[in-house]
Amino acid sequence: MKIERPINSEILTPKPRKTGFVVGDWDDPDCYACIPFKNQLMVIHKGSQLKVCRNDESAINFIKKHKKRRKK
Repeated sequence: MKIERPINSEILTPKPRKTGFVVGDWDDPDCYACIPFKNQLMVIHKGSQLKVCRNDESAINFIKKHKKRRKK
């Protein structure tokens, strides 16, 4: 599983916003994106919103479970 993160330009900000990340390759249709939504992260797959997670770890765990469910 490949995770790409953008450059953190707000590293010295006292209350930095959460940054999003992408799981998978950009060219792959099975790519997942986690984007900031209020104080949480929203998981998006194929243009549909799947879940709103509280942190990076829970988003990655949800993506792993979702991939397993789709393969069956």
